[in-house]
Amino acid sequence: MEFFLQLLFSFKVIEPDARAGDLCTRREYARWLVVASNSLSRNTYSKVYPAMYIENVSELAFDDVTTEDPDFPFIQGLAEAGLISSKLSRSDMNIAENIQDNHYFFSPDSPLSRQDLVSWKMALDKRQLPEVDKNSLYKTSGYIDIDKIDTAAWPALVADLGAEDQSITALAFGFTRLFQPDKPVTKGQAALALSTGDYAEVVMEELARIEADKIAEAAVNAHGALVAEVEKQINASFERELTREKEKIETLEKLAEEARAELDKLRAEREEEKNALLRGRATVESEIQVLSKLRCEVEEQLQNVLSKKVEINFEKNRIEKLQKEIENENQAAVQLQYELEVERKALSMARAWAEDEAKKAREHARALEEARNQWERQGIKVVVEAGLEEDASAGVTWANAGKEHPVDEAINRAESLLEKLKSFAGEMKVRSSHALERVMQYVRSLISSLKQRAAEARQGCADLGAAAASKAKNVSSEAKAFGSSVGDRSKKVVEECKDGLEKLVHRFKTD
Repeated sequence: MEFFLQLLFSFKVIEPDARAGDLCTRREYARWLVVASNSLSRNTYSKVYPAMYIENVSELAFDDVTTEDPDFPFIQGLAEAGLISSKLSRSDMNIAENIQDNHYFFSPDSPLSRQDLVSWKMALDKRQLPEVDKNSLYKTSGYIDIDKIDTAAWPALVADLGAEDQSITALAFGFTRLFQPDKPVTKGQAALALSTGDYAEVVMEELARIEADKIAEAAVNAHGALVAEVEKQINASFERELTREKEKIETLEKLAEEARAELDKLRAEREEEKNALLRGRATVESEIQVLSKLRCEVEEQLQNVLSKKVEINFEKNRIEKLQKEIENENQAAVQLQYELEVERKALSMARAWAEDEAKKAREHARALEEARNQWERQGIKVVVEAGLEEDASAGVTWANAGKEHPVDEAINRAESLLEKLKSFAGEMKVRSSHALERVMQYVRSLISSLKQRAAEARQGCADLGAAAASKAKNVSSEAKAFGSSVGDRSKKVVEECKDGLEKLVHRFKTD
């Protein structure tokens, strides 16, 4: 019962505060019946519309239901539709309902009876009710209290029982042999009666929809529970994965921090390298500029070289000619070398002569020493004359008197050779004369050296003569020293002359 009550509430037929166990009044059932016909009926001819009171036109169906009554449209509508007995249907129906002194009373707040429940609903569902007598009613229903049932309700009761297990009496009252027509009905029984007949299809569809909604809700709940369980498992797995990911993120953050530090370091190094490259670039650009200038200069020099190439070719021809001339001059130099070789041989002979003279001077000195010693043993004193001193001071001694000094002879020969070279150089051309000029310059330096050494030798001889004159009283020691000094000096002079001449000859050969 409660289920049908909630079902009709969803169709807005019954009020939400209605409870299945409460008694149903006549006004409530009349209101629900009209609303249900409009909400649940799919056939236009089965709808009952609420009545509208038009003054001086409309006639009230009941004396106790005025227009001020809140359920007047529903009760008046059922009466005007002929579904319930009223003043409007008294000439058409042979039944009387609450007739008192020719007044019709609906009694809206009285409880609804069983026979009114079935009669009103069947009058709405069936456009024409069957004709029924007492025997046919008894055969159909088997009620033992037929005499208590209003005869006007017999057709409706037979029509209802024709639905068998889907009838109002079967669903609302169950199996019974006592109909008890005046027994009040509950709101739950009234809701069940409204859900039968033409409205059963809509109600069943709604019922199926509700069942489907319940099944869907159960499925949704099951799915929700499953989803919740899955979400729980997923959340747990997600938490584990999140923990692992957090650990990975922390590790990656550390690695990223290290990589960032390394990147900063590399960035600094790259910046330094960039600065170095910029400096190098500036240097290269400056060097490029310098090289460009050098290139211009080289190109200019190349032009000069090309311009001078012709001159060089001309000079090359001249040089070839000069080479021929130099070959001729070389032949002349070979001739000169031959002459110098002859002079060298002459100098060698002079050296041999000088050595012989020095040997003779040493022998003469020894003879004088022996004579002096012999004279001293005999008591004879040796006295050096003044003329001897003058000769010594003049550079002429008894060792070289009447003879030309070998050095002077070499100097004379060298000067003669120099004169020859000068005459020979005058005959040579300009380019070979430079080489001869260098030879002549060397010869001049050699002659100067020889002259200097000769002067030193003369000065030594003069010093030696002066020493001999000053020490004339000590003839033995002075004569010994004199002879030794003369020998050494003479030997030294000869050797120096020999070395000088050899150097001169070597230089001539080299040049």
